[in-house]
Amino acid sequence: MRTGFTWVRLTSYNRYIRLGLILLVVTGIATFIALPYVPTNIPIGSNDVAQDTLMSPRYLEFETQTDKEKTMELRKKRAALVEKVYTVDETINKEIKANSVSLFTEIRAYQQDAIVKDKSLILTLTKKQQKKLLQADIKSLDVLENLTSEIIEKMLLHGVRDVDHTSIQSRVHDELEALHLDASTEALITALVSRLIRPNLSHNIPLTRKAQEREMQNIKPIMTILKEGEPIIYRGEVVQDTHIETLKALNLHGQKTNIAKCIGIWMLCAIFAWILIRFLVIFSPKALHGKYLLFIAMITVLITLIAFLFQKISFLPELLKPCFLIPLPVAALLLSQMISPNIALMICSQLAMLIGLMYFGDIYLMIFLFSSSCVSTFSIHKRHSRSQLMLAGYLIGGSHALLILMYGLLREISDPWWFATNMSGGLVTGILSSMTVLAIIPYLEAMFKITTPQTLLELANLNHPLLKRLMMSAPGTYQHSLMVANLAESAAEAIQANPILCRVGAYYHDIGKIKRPHFFTENQFSGENPHHNLTPRMSKMLIVAHTRDGVELAQKYKLPSMIKDFIAEHHGTTLVSFFFEKAKHLEEIRDPETEKEAFRYPGPKPHFKECGVVMFADSVEAAIRAMEKPTLPKIEAMIEKIFHDKIEDGQMDDCPLSLREIDTIKVTFLRVFHGIYHTRLDYQEEIDAIIKQTKSKK
Repeated sequence: MRTGFTWVRLTSYNRYIRLGLILLVVTGIATFIALPYVPTNIPIGSNDVAQDTLMSPRYLEFETQTDKEKTMELRKKRAALVEKVYTVDETINKEIKANSVSLFTEIRAYQQDAIVKDKSLILTLTKKQQKKLLQADIKSLDVLENLTSEIIEKMLLHGVRDVDHTSIQSRVHDELEALHLDASTEALITALVSRLIRPNLSHNIPLTRKAQEREMQNIKPIMTILKEGEPIIYRGEVVQDTHIETLKALNLHGQKTNIAKCIGIWMLCAIFAWILIRFLVIFSPKALHGKYLLFIAMITVLITLIAFLFQKISFLPELLKPCFLIPLPVAALLLSQMISPNIALMICSQLAMLIGLMYFGDIYLMIFLFSSSCVSTFSIHKRHSRSQLMLAGYLIGGSHALLILMYGLLREISDPWWFATNMSGGLVTGILSSMTVLAIIPYLEAMFKITTPQTLLELANLNHPLLKRLMMSAPGTYQHSLMVANLAESAAEAIQANPILCRVGAYYHDIGKIKRPHFFTENQFSGENPHHNLTPRMSKMLIVAHTRDGVELAQKYKLPSMIKDFIAEHHGTTLVSFFFEKAKHLEEIRDPETEKEAFRYPGPKPHFKECGVVMFADSVEAAIRAMEKPTLPKIEAMIEKIFHDKIEDGQMDDCPLSLREIDTIKVTFLRVFHGIYHTRLDYQEEIDAIIKQTKSKK
């Protein structure tokens, strides 16, 4: 009970430690992201005397109050030059046309009774013109009416702003010239048009205002340009309102921190942390171990800190943007090599968004960093050698150059020197990323006790002192390990596991047999079996001890913890059945099920896929090696039995291998053994059959 209580308390403490670490990292990253949004205020006021010369920290174009007044004055002058907009008033047109009809109706009425009313339009004409109208016949009157109406219609259509008798006379003359009318008739029509026509254009205030606004908008605001390093106020100078205005434009005076935005940034970082933890729980539980979480925390905080410091850099050339030098590819390569590529892509994608937020929501920078992370992760996937890592650096550098070209085009930058400078910087950054990873990864491995593919490749060298010792002391076990490595590597590739880890784990899984090699069948070349002189329990102890001895040798030779797991777990808690059955015959065992536990390996059971693969490969290879005259049907039946027994015995209970993956492993093993045994014939049976056939013929 006490042991269980202690374990629960320890687990709770570990949980609290992890939670504290996560909150600390979230707060640290949120702080770095929020710092650029915190204004830097210079404590100075109007009429104060400047104690130091203040320089502009960056290039700035802004509009002062004086600039606004000058711009407004220019716009008013431009608006005053805009002519008024006039539009035709249809109401006036209708009145003029109605008056024309009324005039000629009155004339016809006067011709009948010869009585002219006092307010009649006829009275506006001369006596001579009145007489000519009243004496005109019906046909002549109709012609006069039509001509007058047509001329008035045309004049109204074009719009009449002012009534000028001279211009009307000229217009009527032009219209009637082709008719060759006499002067008196032409003068009469001119008089009629002059009396009927009046201005039909009215000032359209809304259209005039719109025209003025268009002209005013054409005048760009007058801006004050402040270059980086340009003095704002000199030491000893009295501070004026214009100086305060400039400092406010630079966000250096009277600014307040947006607390709501800072809280939002912290919440975003917390959400990203939760998403990452859920991702690890579902797809990579091993990364929740303390050393992996600590490594992830260190990488994320360092990259965020570097991005923040690069934002403050001022000593680089003006054309070179420091944000393109952020070493996010280093993080992607390190996380891919030391944990896994999918975790690297997840973390670096989040960092790309957070850094883009740090740089005031630069969406194009987010795209650049996200794409850089993707290329970095993909370029190193399933590539583990140093030469391949260097090649990945060139690929990352080339992609950086293209992405920076994209960035410049999206930003509509036209300066060729900008492209040349930043694309060169991006290329160098990519190449240096792989070189940096190669230089620091051994130290990180030692610091966090994490095994990388580079270390596994070094351990896969058959000239390793421990493997050479295994070859000399236990050659049968050495050959068995090589065969298990081939089987395990093929199966790991088939189920998308880590083939290098499987091969190296298989090489070292039986190194404990170095201590007592002759107690294992594969090393008994003389035919003498020392177990004949031992009790079953003693034999079992000697056989089982090779896992413990192997772990001790692994510690002595400083093998990674992953390889120690292969050594300790490759038998799980399997029953040493041969000596158990022997004990059942030689001893009086009352309760076989209870005694079974005394003849099992100490375990633990395999807890990751690669170890489960090696367990199957080890059992299958040993069983088929012990078979007499192995044939493919026998091999297939033996593989099926071994897999069934392991699963039924619960050896895969802690291993994340799925049933589909286990079937794939079986098929892969069969394919390997098919390549070994498919051409092997039972020559003795063939000879016996030939002899028997010959005798029957005689």
